[in-house]
Formats: sequence, C-alpha cells, structure tokens
Amino acid sequence: MAAAWKEFKTAMKEKKNSKKTSNTKKFDWIKDEIVVQQLSSEVCGKAQKYSRMGPRVFVPFHYVEVTFDNIKAACERFFKSKLKDNTCCDILAGEQGPSCQSLEQIPNLKVIHLRIIEKAEVDSQTQSPQLEVYSKEKSTRLPIKRRRTHPISLQPQQPARSTSVKSSCTFPKSLSVVDMLKLGKVIKEKPSTIIELSSFDINQMEWSPEFRCVEFVINPVVIGVGGFREAFSATSRRDDFNTSTWVVKKYLANALENIKATNQTAEQHTRKVVKMHLLARNFAKQLQQEVCKRNNEEVYGEFMSYNNIYLGKMDDGEFVTVEEFVKGSFDKYINKDGTLCGTSTYIRMKAESLSHYSYVRSDEKLMVVDIQGSSHKLFNPEIASYELQEDDEYLFSTGNIQCNNHICERA
Repeated sequence: MAAAWKEFKTAMKEKKNSKKTSNTKKFDWIKDEIVVQQLSSEVCGKAQKYSRMGPRVFVPFHYVEVTFDNIKAACERFFKSKLKDNTCCDILAGEQGPSCQSLEQIPNLKVIHLRIIEKAEVDSQTQSPQLEVYSKEKSTRLPIKRRRTHPISLQPQQPARSTSVKSSCTFPKSLSVVDMLKLGKVIKEKPSTIIELSSFDINQMEWSPEFRCVEFVINPVVIGVGGFREAFSATSRRDDFNTSTWVVKKYLANALENIKATNQTAEQHTRKVVKMHLLARNFAKQLQQEVCKRNNEEVYGEFMSYNNIYLGKMDDGEFVTVEEFVKGSFDKYINKDGTLCGTSTYIRMKAESLSHYSYVRSDEKLMVVDIQGSSHKLFNPEIASYELQEDDEYLFSTGNIQCNNHICERA
C-alpha cells in the first residue's frame, strides 16, 4: 500500500511539473526583442481597419517576466521619439482591434500590434462599472497557502463595498413637443463626409505622421466667400470635435488656376496656408508673453488670438482647411496690403501692434497682414515677406505681397 501511494505521489509530481513546462513554452520565443507592427490611430475604409504605419520592427525586450505592462513599457521606450506628453502606446488585438488590457487578450505574441493615441482616450477605455477584475496572469502568481489541519469556523462573507465606485447621476433629456412629434416621423439622416485631417506641430516643425479620419456633416449653404475660398459650416459627432462648430474652406475655381500658375499644387498651397495661420498664431502668443513679461497686461487688456487649424483631404482628393468657427460680427482691421481699415478703435490699435511686432520679431523679414475677425478672435491671416521667392519657390500663399512700404511709428 505504501509503495502504491509513493508511486501515485511521483506521478502527480511529474504531471504538475509537465504543466509548468508547457506554460513556459508559450514564451520560449521571447529572448531579447519582440516584433512590433505600428498601426494608425484611427480606423479607415469600409473594413474599418487600422492601417499599417511602415514595416515591422524589432523592439528590445530586457525584462525577465513577460507581462502586459513590461511589453507596453518596452514599446513606449522604443517609440519615445514619437510620443508626446499627452500620448501613449495602446496595444491592440489585431488590425481591427480592440484595445488589450491584459496579456491573455493578446491573441498572438509573435507580432504585437500597437497604435499611438491620446491618454484621455485610453482612460475612457479602461473605465469599467465592475468593481475589480483579476486576470489569470495575476491569479496564477498568488502564493499557495498550506491547508490548515485544525478545524476552523466558516462564516458567510459579505461582499466588500467599494468606495472608489460612485453612482453617476444621469438626467433624461427634456424634449419639446415639436421634438416629440418628430420622433413619430421618418427622420432623414444628414449626409456625412469623411475628411482626413493632418496637423502641423510648429514646435517640432513637422507634420503629423498620419491622417486622422473624421466624419463631418457639412452644411451645403455657403456662409462666406473670399477672393480665394468659400466657407461652409460643419459639425462632427467625434468626441474631440463635437464641442464646437467647424468651418471647411474650399478653393474657388479661379483660385486653383492662380495656384497652378505659380507652379504649386493645391496640396502644397493648402499646407502653406495652415503653416501661415499657425505662424500668425505664434506671433500673437509671443506678443502676449512679451506684454505679460513687462507687467503691462492690465494696460493692454484682452489679447488677440487665432484658433487651431487642420489640413483636410476630402474623399474626392480635394484639399481644404478645417478650423474652429468664430462667432460674432465680422470686422477687418488691416488690409492685405497693410493699409488700415475702418475707424481708429482700440482693437485696431492692437491689430497694428501685432503686425508691427511680427515685423520687428522677424528682423524685418515678415509681417502679419490681413488681420480680421470678430472682436479679438482672428482668422484668415496673410504673411507678407520681404522676399517674394526663395530657391525659385514662392513664399507663403499666392496672396503674398512684399512688405517694402511698412513704416514703423512710435505709439
């Protein structure tokens, strides 16, 4: 009987050891590096897939344990040059997602799929109504306790109360009678348009490495027409674009001919328009910083500012600009040729100070003109340059005029 019991213990021990070795074989291929495929931050196309961003790369992996946090830390260290303060790496289950939160959710460790997104988006994905979830990865590493030999009294355990989870108060929307009656009819969906957006980082002096696909509902009614473009209002349901109304600006037919006459494409010219807008925005921020540095903000009053702007590409290949809508009545303070518009007001004096500051700050090479907007919110600036061309290329937009006639006046 003793020999049979000893043989049974030996068999169980071998079976237990075989399970441990089979579990470790899953990670035998991981040594000093892992294979990573970077994907786009947004899905595109009818298949709703994340597009591949370049070839696969070998990412150094110098951790002893293969855990989800270690894989993510290795990827963030490798892609450190592409990450910003508000972005992080998001590991996906594949080219169609979804985002992974544990090691068991990664279907294949031979190729790790990841994308670079904002941290706020990751926080919203990780929030869950459950109190706490223990994965197999965590549960298998808990120390095994020896069974007690003395009897113990078992008492029914009460579920632990979580103090971190708070009940959210939601209120139903108050509907008017007109809205109630509309629900009884067939509501026609407004046609939407997918615009691929790209932003320019003036601090790094480079464009975003990928386009973001954003769905907009564009109002076909023109809200404004200029010498080069016409503007349309647009809205979006996307979380980071649904807080305001947007303006989509398209080129007129004669404007495209003028752009072509200067040996430029519509894409090249639109990129210059975006960079020119951001340069004027940067001048306005520098002027504000200079005034605050001298402790003159109370004397100067409210500062002039420009909203953000994006380069957009429509489904048909047309290039547009997408910027935040500015409410209020329109006023022009300085014309494109530098002449003053309207009567002398305090706001126009600030516009003159911005134009002159850009002229002095650029060592008399550039000047912000065509200053217009609603009160202190400006849009559609132009940059006049001392030299019209450089290396046989026209500087800034086709509307660029030179600033030879600027005369500095003391305030």
